[in-house]
Amino acid sequence: MKEALQRLGRTKTVIDRGFSRLGPELKADDAADRALMLLSCRSVAVSNALMVLVQHNHAVEALPLLRSLLELAAGMRWIAAADSAARAKDFLEEYARPQWDGIWSDRRIRERCAAVGFPDPVREKVQLWCRAHQWGNAAGLPWAHVFAAPQPPDAPASEVLEAAVALMGEAVAALERRWPGRFPTDQVG
Repeated sequence: MKEALQRLGRTKTVIDRGFSRLGPELKADDAADRALMLLSCRSVAVSNALMVLVQHNHAVEALPLLRSLLELAAGMRWIAAADSAARAKDFLEEYARPQWDGIWSDRRIRERCAAVGFPDPVREKVQLWCRAHQWGNAAGLPWAHVFAAPQPPDAPASEVLEAAVALMGEAVAALERRWPGRFPTDQVG
């Protein structure tokens, strides 16, 4: 677990350093720059919160954050892959109308992941863990065992962190595609 935490930290450092180098080249009126910066900021913040929960034995409670990280990383890859200006505009319009079911659309995540060759095992695992989050720790109080909930798929802390590392690696790959040489992918994961 310690190694995964360190790798996740290195990934966030690559993002921070990349934007520090890029700085003045960013254009406030460029939709792709704006969307990728917003997604990067959210990715770093979400992964920070996820790390805190996992370190305090709350991996199951970190699963919605992992699902959010999946959406953020896939969105970054989707925007950076092709037609960045139009895709960023679409993303920013979606982001302006926040609704929980709109933020975490299963249909959209499958479509965007397929469009950019996003690794299916990571996406599938994160989506499968929805059940683990729903039923996780459901027997954590005295006498809760009487109501024996179905056993959800396990979401071990180490696997949750590995998934977060993989997703942040995808975020860095998107940034490197947009700004070659600024976000070295060989320094992540």
